[in-house]
Amino acid sequence: MGDHNVGEALDKSGVTRILFIRHANAAPPGGKKKGEYNGIHDWQKDDQMRPLTDKGKKQGAVARVWYERDVGVAANKILITSGARRASETLQVLCEEKAKKSIFSGLCTSSSTVAMAVGMELVGSLHPAGIAPKCEALFDTHGYAPLSKFYAMEGGEEAFAEYGNLVCAELEATAKRVAMNKGNTLSCFGHAVFLNAAAMQVVRSWGADEATVRQLVELDLGEAEGIQIDRAGGACTIKHCTVRPHELW
Repeated sequence: MGDHNVGEALDKSGVTRILFIRHANAAPPGGKKKGEYNGIHDWQKDDQMRPLTDKGKKQGAVARVWYERDVGVAANKILITSGARRASETLQVLCEEKAKKSIFSGLCTSSSTVAMAVGMELVGSLHPAGIAPKCEALFDTHGYAPLSKFYAMEGGEEAFAEYGNLVCAELEATAKRVAMNKGNTLSCFGHAVFLNAAAMQVVRSWGADEATVRQLVELDLGEAEGIQIDRAGGACTIKHCTVRPHELW
Protein backbone atom coordinates (compact mmCIF):
# COMPACT_ATOMS: atom_id res chain seq x y z
CA MET A 1 0.00 0.00 0.00
CA GLY A 2 1.18 3.53 -0.72
CA ASP A 3 1.71 6.50 1.53
CA HIS A 4 -1.88 6.63 2.78
CA ASN A 5 -4.33 4.83 5.02
CA VAL A 6 -7.52 5.51 3.13
CA GLY A 7 -9.33 2.53 4.65
CA GLU A 8 -8.83 3.77 8.20
CA ALA A 9 -9.83 7.31 7.21
CA LEU A 10 -13.03 6.04 5.59
CA ASP A 11 -13.86 3.96 8.67
CA LYS A 12 -13.29 6.85 11.06
CA SER A 13 -15.37 9.15 8.85
CA GLY A 14 -18.33 6.78 8.85
CA VAL A 15 -18.01 5.89 5.15
CA THR A 16 -19.22 2.35 4.56
CA ARG A 17 -19.74 2.63 0.81
CA ILE A 18 -17.71 4.20 -1.99
CA LEU A 19 -18.52 4.27 -5.68
CA PHE A 20 -16.24 4.88 -8.64
CA ILE A 21 -18.35 5.91 -11.64
CA ARG A 22 -16.95 6.22 -15.15
CA HIS A 23 -18.08 9.20 -17.21
CA ALA A 24 -20.60 8.66 -20.01
CA ASN A 25 -19.78 8.81 -23.71
CA ALA A 26 -17.85 12.00 -24.57
CA ALA A 27 -16.74 13.87 -27.67
CA PRO A 28 -13.15 13.32 -28.88
CA PRO A 29 -10.59 16.02 -27.97
CA GLY A 30 -10.34 18.74 -30.60
CA GLY A 31 -10.50 16.42 -33.56
CA LYS A 32 -6.77 15.72 -33.29
CA LYS A 33 -4.70 12.76 -32.17
CA LYS A 34 -2.64 13.10 -29.01
CA GLY A 35 0.65 13.24 -30.92
CA GLU A 36 -0.56 16.11 -33.10
CA TYR A 37 -0.79 18.58 -30.23
CA ASN A 38 1.89 21.16 -29.49
CA GLY A 39 3.02 19.47 -26.29
CA ILE A 40 1.23 17.61 -23.51
CA HIS A 41 -0.15 20.80 -21.94
CA ASP A 42 -2.22 21.65 -25.03
CA TRP A 43 -3.57 18.09 -25.22
CA GLN A 44 -4.50 18.10 -21.51
CA LYS A 45 -6.35 21.39 -21.93
CA ASP A 46 -8.42 20.00 -24.82
CA ASP A 47 -8.99 16.69 -23.07
CA GLN A 48 -10.31 18.41 -19.94
CA MET A 49 -12.98 20.23 -21.95
CA ARG A 50 -14.54 17.25 -23.75
CA PRO A 51 -18.36 17.41 -23.26
CA LEU A 52 -20.81 14.54 -23.14
CA THR A 53 -22.34 13.55 -26.46
CA ASP A 54 -26.08 13.09 -26.92
CA LYS A 55 -25.43 9.38 -26.49
CA GLY A 56 -23.60 10.10 -23.25
CA LYS A 57 -26.49 12.16 -21.89
CA LYS A 58 -28.86 9.29 -22.69
CA GLN A 59 -26.50 6.83 -20.98
CA GLY A 60 -26.45 9.08 -17.93
CA ALA A 61 -30.24 9.20 -17.81
CA VAL A 62 -30.34 5.40 -17.84
CA ALA A 63 -27.61 5.16 -15.20
CA ARG A 64 -29.48 7.62 -13.00
CA VAL A 65 -32.18 4.97 -12.53
CA TRP A 66 -29.83 2.47 -10.85
CA TYR A 67 -28.04 5.27 -8.99
CA GLU A 68 -31.25 6.65 -7.47
CA ARG A 69 -32.53 3.16 -6.67
CA ASP A 70 -29.35 1.65 -5.19
CA VAL A 71 -27.47 4.68 -3.82
CA GLY A 72 -29.31 8.02 -3.76
CA VAL A 73 -27.71 11.46 -3.71
CA ALA A 74 -28.67 12.12 -0.07
CA ALA A 75 -26.65 9.10 1.10
CA ASN A 76 -23.44 10.87 0.11
CA LYS A 77 -21.26 12.81 2.49
CA ILE A 78 -19.97 14.58 -0.60
CA LEU A 79 -19.93 14.07 -4.37
CA ILE A 80 -16.47 13.88 -5.93
CA THR A 81 -15.42 14.52 -9.52
CA SER A 82 -12.28 14.81 -11.58
CA GLY A 83 -11.61 18.19 -13.15
CA ALA A 84 -12.66 16.98 -16.58
CA ARG A 85 -15.89 18.37 -18.01
CA ARG A 86 -17.19 14.92 -19.05
CA ALA A 87 -16.88 13.63 -15.49
CA SER A 88 -18.60 16.61 -13.87
CA GLU A 89 -21.36 16.54 -16.50
CA THR A 90 -21.93 12.84 -15.74
CA LEU A 91 -22.21 13.73 -12.05
CA GLN A 92 -24.73 16.38 -12.97
CA VAL A 93 -26.91 14.02 -15.02
CA LEU A 94 -26.96 11.41 -12.24
CA CYS A 95 -27.30 13.75 -9.28
CA GLU A 96 -28.96 17.04 -10.23
CA GLU A 97 -32.27 18.26 -8.86
CA LYS A 98 -34.24 20.94 -10.67
CA ALA A 99 -34.42 24.28 -8.88
CA LYS A 100 -35.57 27.82 -9.50
CA LYS A 101 -32.07 29.15 -9.16
CA SER A 102 -28.81 27.35 -9.85
CA ILE A 103 -26.50 26.74 -6.91
CA PHE A 104 -24.45 24.14 -8.76
CA SER A 105 -20.69 24.49 -8.96
CA GLY A 106 -19.07 26.16 -11.95
CA LEU A 107 -17.49 22.81 -12.76
CA CYS A 108 -20.70 21.86 -14.59
CA THR A 109 -21.36 23.44 -17.92
CA SER A 110 -25.05 22.76 -18.52
CA SER A 111 -27.32 25.76 -18.89
CA SER A 112 -30.04 23.95 -16.93
CA THR A 113 -30.80 25.29 -13.48
CA VAL A 114 -29.94 22.63 -10.92
CA ALA A 115 -29.34 22.22 -7.24
CA MET A 116 -27.35 19.60 -5.40
CA ALA A 117 -28.68 17.92 -2.26
CA VAL A 118 -25.11 17.55 -0.99
CA GLY A 119 -21.83 19.33 -1.64
CA MET A 120 -19.31 18.57 -4.35
CA GLU A 121 -15.52 18.47 -4.39
CA LEU A 122 -12.89 18.18 -7.11
CA VAL A 123 -10.18 15.55 -6.66
CA GLY A 124 -7.60 16.38 -9.29
CA SER A 125 -5.88 13.01 -9.41
CA LEU A 126 -9.09 11.35 -10.64
CA HIS A 127 -8.12 12.75 -14.06
CA PRO A 128 -4.85 10.93 -14.81
CA ALA A 129 -3.58 13.19 -17.61
CA GLY A 130 -0.04 14.33 -16.83
CA ILE A 131 0.26 12.66 -13.43
CA ALA A 132 0.42 8.98 -14.41
CA PRO A 133 2.64 8.83 -17.52
CA LYS A 134 3.31 5.09 -17.28
CA CYS A 135 -0.40 4.27 -17.05
CA GLU A 136 -1.23 6.75 -19.82
CA ALA A 137 1.36 5.20 -22.14
CA LEU A 138 -0.08 1.72 -21.57
CA PHE A 139 -3.62 2.99 -22.01
CA ASP A 140 -2.80 4.94 -25.19
CA THR A 141 -1.21 1.84 -26.67
CA HIS A 142 -3.71 -0.82 -25.61
CA GLY A 143 -7.00 1.03 -25.11
CA TYR A 144 -9.97 0.24 -22.87
CA ALA A 145 -9.70 -2.98 -20.89
CA PRO A 146 -9.96 -4.34 -17.34
CA LEU A 147 -6.95 -4.24 -15.04
CA SER A 148 -6.10 -7.84 -15.89
CA LYS A 149 -4.92 -6.81 -19.37
CA PHE A 150 -2.58 -4.14 -17.98
CA TYR A 151 -1.35 -6.33 -15.14
CA ALA A 152 -0.11 -8.80 -17.77
CA MET A 153 2.17 -6.12 -19.26
CA GLU A 154 5.64 -5.35 -18.00
CA GLY A 155 5.39 -2.81 -15.17
CA GLY A 156 1.61 -2.54 -15.56
CA GLU A 157 0.54 -3.67 -12.10
CA GLU A 158 3.10 -1.43 -10.41
CA ALA A 159 2.17 1.59 -12.56
CA PHE A 160 -1.56 1.31 -11.85
CA ALA A 161 -0.92 0.70 -8.15
CA GLU A 162 1.19 3.86 -8.02
CA TYR A 163 -1.60 5.84 -9.67
CA GLY A 164 -4.28 4.33 -7.42
CA ASN A 165 -2.27 5.33 -4.38
CA LEU A 166 -2.14 8.95 -5.56
CA VAL A 167 -5.93 9.02 -5.75
CA CYS A 168 -6.31 7.34 -2.36
CA ALA A 169 -4.07 9.90 -0.69
CA GLU A 170 -6.48 12.61 -1.87
CA LEU A 171 -9.52 10.56 -0.90
CA GLU A 172 -8.07 10.06 2.58
CA ALA A 173 -7.80 13.83 3.02
CA THR A 174 -11.33 14.32 1.67
CA ALA A 175 -12.78 11.69 3.99
CA LYS A 176 -11.26 13.43 6.99
CA ARG A 177 -12.68 16.81 5.91
CA VAL A 178 -16.24 15.49 5.50
CA ALA A 179 -16.31 13.23 8.57
CA MET A 180 -19.00 15.34 10.25
CA ASN A 181 -21.24 15.44 7.17
CA LYS A 182 -24.36 13.31 7.03
CA GLY A 183 -24.35 10.16 4.94
CA ASN A 184 -22.23 7.02 4.63
CA THR A 185 -21.21 7.19 0.95
CA LEU A 186 -18.68 8.81 -1.35
CA SER A 187 -19.43 8.82 -5.10
CA CYS A 188 -16.39 9.51 -7.29
CA PHE A 189 -16.77 10.36 -10.99
CA GLY A 190 -13.77 9.74 -13.21
CA HIS A 191 -12.18 7.79 -16.02
CA ALA A 192 -12.02 4.26 -17.41
CA VAL A 193 -9.67 1.67 -15.93
CA PHE A 194 -8.03 4.38 -13.83
CA LEU A 195 -11.06 4.11 -11.54
CA ASN A 196 -10.43 0.38 -11.18
CA ALA A 197 -6.89 1.23 -10.09
CA ALA A 198 -8.15 3.58 -7.37
CA ALA A 199 -10.80 1.08 -6.28
CA MET A 200 -8.12 -1.60 -6.02
CA GLN A 201 -6.15 0.40 -3.47
CA VAL A 202 -9.31 1.09 -1.47
CA VAL A 203 -10.25 -2.60 -1.23
CA ARG A 204 -6.66 -3.53 -0.35
CA SER A 205 -6.67 -0.88 2.38
CA TRP A 206 -9.91 -2.40 3.65
CA GLY A 207 -8.32 -5.85 3.72
CA ALA A 208 -10.26 -7.44 0.86
CA ASP A 209 -9.88 -11.16 0.33
CA GLU A 210 -8.31 -12.53 -2.83
CA ALA A 211 -11.67 -13.41 -4.41
CA THR A 212 -12.75 -9.76 -4.17
CA VAL A 213 -9.41 -8.57 -5.54
CA ARG A 214 -9.69 -10.97 -8.48
CA GLN A 215 -13.26 -9.84 -9.16
CA LEU A 216 -12.04 -6.24 -9.39
CA VAL A 217 -9.07 -7.18 -11.59
CA GLU A 218 -11.46 -8.69 -14.14
CA LEU A 219 -14.20 -6.03 -13.91
CA ASP A 220 -14.67 -4.29 -17.28
CA LEU A 221 -16.06 -0.83 -16.45
CA GLY A 222 -18.17 0.62 -19.27
CA GLU A 223 -19.35 4.18 -19.85
CA ALA A 224 -21.64 5.52 -17.09
CA GLU A 225 -21.09 2.34 -15.05
CA GLY A 226 -19.90 2.09 -11.49
CA ILE A 227 -17.83 0.04 -9.10
CA GLN A 228 -19.59 -0.07 -5.73
CA ILE A 229 -17.52 -1.07 -2.69
CA ASP A 230 -19.40 -1.87 0.52
CA ARG A 231 -17.82 -2.24 3.95
CA ALA A 232 -19.54 -4.34 6.63
CA GLY A 233 -18.39 -6.54 9.49
CA GLY A 234 -14.72 -5.85 8.85
CA ALA A 235 -14.93 -7.09 5.26
CA CYS A 236 -15.65 -5.47 1.91
CA THR A 237 -17.48 -6.56 -1.22
CA ILE A 238 -17.75 -5.07 -4.69
CA LYS A 239 -20.59 -4.76 -7.16
CA HIS A 240 -20.54 -3.85 -10.85
CA CYS A 241 -23.27 -1.24 -11.37
CA THR A 242 -24.38 -1.79 -14.96
CA VAL A 243 -27.49 -2.19 -17.10
CA ARG A 244 -25.77 -4.15 -19.87
CA PRO A 245 -26.90 -5.60 -22.20
CA HIS A 246 -28.53 -2.35 -23.39
CA GLU A 247 -28.79 -0.62 -26.76
CA LEU A 248 -26.74 2.36 -25.55
CA TRP A 249 -23.73 0.20 -24.65
